[in-house]
Amino acid sequence: MIPFLILGLLKEEAGSYGYELLTYMRERHFDYVIHYTKGSFYYNLQQLEAKALLEQLPAATPGTKETRYQLTAAGETEFRRLFQKYGRVNDTTAMAFYAVLLFADQAPDLMPALLDFQVAATKKKIRLTEESLQTTPNLPNNYSRILANTVEHHRVNLQWFRQLQQTYR
Repeated sequence: MIPFLILGLLKEEAGSYGYELLTYMRERHFDYVIHYTKGSFYYNLQQLEAKALLEQLPAATPGTKETRYQLTAAGETEFRRLFQKYGRVNDTTAMAFYAVLLFADQAPDLMPALLDFQVAATKKKIRLTEESLQTTPNLPNNYSRILANTVEHHRVNLQWFRQLQQTYR
């Protein structure tokens, strides 16, 4: 998924530096969609270049080591392939706590503390996501709708976790 995001950003912002692409990912809250680190980002950037899916452009300022990138024709083809691939994925919601809930009745004594933690963590996710929506009003494309959907998902979980708290008290 990280290669797809990098390729997509370069389609939007051809000639960007690696740190600019990483900044775009942070500003647009891509971390709400996929887990990535600075290291995984730069690793994937290097891999895309090694596969000739993107190419370096001359530095904007002669003598600097800053590397700007653009897609190659192969990179454009790969973006379209990944676009189709990920567009056809309909994953289940991946949350480790859901697996715990499968066996909640096998350790009911542990559930109250775990549910308290999940309620607090979910409230924090809602707050942070809502803050992101309020402080970043000009998110491109569908990003604001993705974040709004994330808030609703967390609200549903919060309601469910509170109901479970009553069950395990």
